[in-house]
Amino acid sequence: MSETSKKMSPFIPAVASFFIMGLGQLINKNKIKALVFFIIPVLVCTIEFVTSDWGRYFDITSGRADQTISQQDVDYGQEKVVEEKVEELAPQATFLGVSGGSSTTTSVGTGGDLFAGYEDTVFEETSYNYPNYELSPNGEKYIFRDFGGFFTRNVWGLLTLGRVVIGDEYAGKIMPLFDKDSSWLLADNSSVLIGNGLITLVVIILFVILWTLCILDAYKNRASLNETGEAESFKVFIRRIWRDSYVYIMLAPAFVLILFFTLIPFLFTFLLAFTNYTYKIKLGAMLINWSGFVAFGQAFVDPGWLVMFGKIFLWTVFWAFMSSFTVYALGFINALIIQSESVKGKKIWRSVMILPWAIPGLISLLMFKFAFNKDGLINQVLFATGLMEPVSNFLYHIGLEGQPDQPIYWIDHIYNGGLARAVVIMVNLWLGAPYHMMMITGCLTTISADLYEAAEIDGASGWDKFKAITLPSVLQATMPALIMTFSFNFNNFGAVYFLTGGGPLYDPATVPASMRVIGGSLPGQTDILISWIYKLSFNKGSEVFNIAAVYSIFIFLIVGGFAIYSMQHSKSFSEEL
Repeated sequence: MSETSKKMSPFIPAVASFFIMGLGQLINKNKIKALVFFIIPVLVCTIEFVTSDWGRYFDITSGRADQTISQQDVDYGQEKVVEEKVEELAPQATFLGVSGGSSTTTSVGTGGDLFAGYEDTVFEETSYNYPNYELSPNGEKYIFRDFGGFFTRNVWGLLTLGRVVIGDEYAGKIMPLFDKDSSWLLADNSSVLIGNGLITLVVIILFVILWTLCILDAYKNRASLNETGEAESFKVFIRRIWRDSYVYIMLAPAFVLILFFTLIPFLFTFLLAFTNYTYKIKLGAMLINWSGFVAFGQAFVDPGWLVMFGKIFLWTVFWAFMSSFTVYALGFINALIIQSESVKGKKIWRSVMILPWAIPGLISLLMFKFAFNKDGLINQVLFATGLMEPVSNFLYHIGLEGQPDQPIYWIDHIYNGGLARAVVIMVNLWLGAPYHMMMITGCLTTISADLYEAAEIDGASGWDKFKAITLPSVLQATMPALIMTFSFNFNNFGAVYFLTGGGPLYDPATVPASMRVIGGSLPGQTDILISWIYKLSFNKGSEVFNIAAVYSIFIFLIVGGFAIYSMQHSKSFSEEL
């Protein structure tokens, strides 16, 4: 046979692998590789059938499940019961409490007159607890729900969000919460169906990616085989993959973890934004429904919600900027002071100034919460030193305090929202500045002393050296950290929640009427978006999960967009870009 006749179009094995995974590799004489690829769809099908009840479904469709109760007589030395009599009485034996999918031994001695004469006889009864769709009130038939496996059942659940809840009459049964013998006797839980559906969807996407790689591999290997006349061995294939894709193989575990613990939760939140899921829906007894963009309209179109969202959003942006700028600036100043030649015992000063950051943040926040309480340490010190009145008047005149109270309501009163916000920023300054001080100190040690010597020769002042050498060098090195600090503070839930709980509340007269239905989920004057989202999601009896999901998507777009834009325009990434 000539070499020309041995050649084959690369499309032939590619198409073969499109229809049967691994068939193209078999055509290309890569038998081991073909087996590996073929095992993948076999594994998927095995998972589907092992986790399904398709066998029972085939029993129904083939007519083998028409008899729902079969009985066998057992002789215990008493009068023998003929099988024909048992079959005659079987339709009336429903009161015996036969459970689906299991065998039970039941004495008929308590059966009244129905089994008169058979008091000493015991029947072994088996019930095939199949769904009888003819008994559904409107002929409902959810085959994938009742018999499907991991893939079919979960995809059905993701698309429909369930169809049957506790107490519904379906397929001849009143639906319970759960039945240990029959998997289809399980009330639908929409949130579980969304979660399982997303996991299944990710697995299907990974399977499609592998199938696509199989097709491409079949095409490329046939093209190579046509050129060289030799098929690539499996050992050579493994070596080539390891050599060419080493970096991606090493990143694969992190990718999988991000996929299941970051992407899927985000997609779950994303999908909730398109539902009607609120505190009014009790899972198990009610179902979540797809509602399109209704939640988006309520969040961004309803005047009341939009006004309140605008207030929270503007404060969140201001908080993120101020909390990031202040900790960075103070950390910069402290680092410059410690690095100064006139400071002795630099190690001791560094150790002392890093302590606020070393102490767990939760402990510090709770300490400051008690300190700024109406009867806390701060007010006690002001009373003891005679400074309560002047401090209260000062705060009132600069607009932070609504009225000059004595004692001062630092984080509690409705008219002291500005003061509470100032307290949150100051406390965050205490917690965050030491970290930036240590980071910037490390950057300062990397700046060459020759630059400063050259600047001195040119007659530059201390300010000129700082402006031309120190600041640009430190900013270039720390810009990614500064961007991440802003992103972190935009979502810095703990700094607000554990210090003020989002309070003080807004004046009830200013709360829009359309928002009063959420009661305990109303935002406070120090709430940032993430802490408000927490209230919308977890305040018992006033949860608005769909609105919270909408705001979560908005936060993701804002923070993600800012981070990407800032990093692309940062000199820190200039070499890569």
